Amino acid sequence: MVRNPSLSPDKPYLVVREREPDGDGGLANVLTVFLTASECPIGCSMCDLWKNTLKTPTPSGAIVRQLDSAIGDSKPAGWIKLYNSGNFFDRRSIPPTDYSSIAKRVAGYERVIVENHPKIGRRRLMEFRDLIDASLEVAVGLETVQPRWLGRLGKQMSRGDFDAYANWLAKERVDLRVFLIVGVPGIGQHEAIRWARLSVRHAIHAGARHVSLIPAREGYGWNGQSGELPALAPSMLANLLSESVADAKGRACVTMDLWDQDPDCDEVVWMNEMNLNQRAWRL
Repeated sequence: MVRNPSLSPDKPYLVVREREPDGDGGLANVLTVFLTASECPIGCSMCDLWKNTLKTPTPSGAIVRQLDSAIGDSKPAGWIKLYNSGNFFDRRSIPPTDYSSIAKRVAGYERVIVENHPKIGRRRLMEFRDLIDASLEVAVGLETVQPRWLGRLGKQMSRGDFDAYANWLAKERVDLRVFLIVGVPGIGQHEAIRWARLSVRHAIHAGARHVSLIPAREGYGWNGQSGELPALAPSMLANLLSESVADAKGRACVTMDLWDQDPDCDEVVWMNEMNLNQRAWRL
C-alpha cells in the first residue's frame, strides 16, 4: 500500500469550502475538513481512503491542531463536516479525550456532520452530541440495499444493521446522511441504476435527511475487479438524479457526487444545478 507522503498528524489532508442544499429551500455554506486520522478498521473492498490515513492511532491533540489549522481565525458560518476517512466514533481515529476541545473549535457552526459505521461507538456518539451546541448529523455508507452486493463490499453490516442504526439515531435526535455507491463490478448499467434508485428509496424511508449518490470509481479498491465496473454515462447519472429527486418527494435532499466528472459536460452542469436547487422538508 502506498500512502500519501505529505500526511501529517497535525494537518488535515484537505480543506474544502462548498455549498449544498439546506433542506429548507436555501443553500448552506459548508467547511469540509478531511482529517488525517487512524486507518478505518472495516476495510471495505472499494475504499481507497486508506491512502490518507495513519498506520498508528491518532495522537491525542492532533485533531484539535488540525481544526485550528483548518478554521484559523475565520468566523464560524454555516455547517462543518469533519470527515476522517473512517469512523468518527472509533477511539483509535478520534480520541474521546479530545471531544471537549473539538466541541469548542466547532462552536458557532449550526450543523456538525461526521461519518460513522453503525456498529461503532454509540455511547461516544451521545457523549459528543451532548458537548456540541449544534445539530449533529451522522453520514453512513449504506452503499446499496442489494444484500449480495452489500456483503461483497465487506461493509461488516447488513441492511438490517443500517435500519436499526437509523431508528436509533432518530430516537437520539441525530440526523442521518446516507452515502450510496452507483455500480459494482460485474453488473450492467441498467441494473446499477435500478438498484441505486431502490437504495435511495430505502434510505429516505429510513429517515435520511440527505442522500449522496457516488458513481463508482476505480480507485485502489474493488479487490482487483475495478475493470468490471459498469460504464455510466453522464446522461444516465443525470436521469438517476432526476428520478431520485422525484422519488424523494421533498422528504430529503438527493445529490450526485461530481468530483470525477467533466465540469463542462452539459449533463454535469445540469446535475450541479440540481444539486444546489432543492427543497426538502419533513412530512
